[in-house]
Amino acid sequence: MKIKSKSSYHKSENTYRFLTFAERLANVNIDVIHRIDRTGSYTEEVETYFSEGLTKWRDLNLTEHFTTFLKEVANKSQSFNMLVFHQKYIVESLKTHLAVKNSLAYQPLLDLVVQLARDLQTDFYPHFPDFFLLVTSLLDTKDTEVLEWAFTCLSYLYKYLWRLMVKDMTNIYSLYSTLLAHKKEHIRNFAAESFSFLMRKVPDLDALLNHIFSDLEQNPDKVEGTGQLLFEMCKGVRKMFHSCAST
Repeated sequence: MKIKSKSSYHKSENTYRFLTFAERLANVNIDVIHRIDRTGSYTEEVETYFSEGLTKWRDLNLTEHFTTFLKEVANKSQSFNMLVFHQKYIVESLKTHLAVKNSLAYQPLLDLVVQLARDLQTDFYPHFPDFFLLVTSLLDTKDTEVLEWAFTCLSYLYKYLWRLMVKDMTNIYSLYSTLLAHKKEHIRNFAAESFSFLMRKVPDLDALLNHIFSDLEQNPDKVEGTGQLLFEMCKGVRKMFHSCAST
C-alpha cells in the first residue's frame, strides 16, 4: 500500500505566507461612519450602553487584565443613575487600565470608552483630552489590530460628541493635529481619515481653515498631514467630491 507523501492540508499549510506590516495595514478599516448601526434599535432596552458593553465583553475577553477592570466597575454601572454617580471613579479606572503596557484588554477598554461617552455625552466631554492622549499613545505599534481599535475608538468619539466638538474646534484641532506631524505615514493617513468626518460638520469652515493655515505656518511639519486631511474631507464616493467641497 502506497502512503501519500503530503496531504492537501499540509500543502496549504506550507504555502501560507505571513502578511507584511504594509499588507496588514492595507486591510485595516476605520470607515466608522458607514459601519455604524443606523437604526439605533436594540432587541431589548438597556439601562446604559456601558453596562451592555460590560456584559458583551465579559464573555469575549477572559484575560486577567479585563477581569480586573470588570471587578472594579461592574457594580457601579448597572443603571444610568449609578453610572452618573460613579462616573469619576469609572473614568479613572478606564484611564488606569488603558495605561497598562501591552494589555490584553485594549479592545474592550477602547470600546467601553466609547460606550461611556454615549451615556454621559456632555459630562464625558471634559475627559476627552485625557482619553485622546491615552488612545494615541497606543499608536506606536506594529500590531495592526491595536491600530484599528484605537482609530475606531477615536472615530466613534467624534461621531457621538461632534455637536460639542464643533463648538470647540480650536482646542480640538490643536490637540488632534499633533498626529498630522507624526513620523509614520499610516498614522498621518488614519488621522486624516478619522478626523475628516468632524471637519465636514463645522458650521464656520472659513474660521477653521484660517486657524489650520495659521497653525501650519508655525508648524510646517504638519503640511503633508494637513493636505491629506483636506483631501479626505473633500473626497466623496465613486471618485466624486463630497457635498461639503463646494463650500
